[in-house]
Amino acid sequence: MDFFKKHIIQIYRVVLFLVLVAIVLGYFIDFGDEIDALIRTIMFCLIGIAYLTFAWAYDNPVLKLTFLSCGVYVIIMNFLPSFEIKTIIGIICIVIPFILLRILPKEADSEHAE
Repeated sequence: MDFFKKHIIQIYRVVLFLVLVAIVLGYFIDFGDEIDALIRTIMFCLIGIAYLTFAWAYDNPVLKLTFLSCGVYVIIMNFLPSFEIKTIIGIICIVIPFILLRILPKEADSEHAE
């Protein structure tokens, strides 16, 4: 367990790289629908885990709540049955936190400038 704690970021990066390689290989090799769905599920779960980590790292309550809720949705959406706007909400959840990251620091800087 000590090894895992010391090398968790490297393990996460290796898993991300393997998922990226699997996605690229999927364009050249037909893995089948089940394997493609598994690769997508793993990818979105890894993105959700990263968002949950970001939520833990930021002090700003708006960023914390946004990353937390978006991370939870991105993980859970993989296990929900398909419905019409599931993908749209997923895309919004992936993009919105980074838009907030661009907006919120500028507001904080403008408050200090005045």
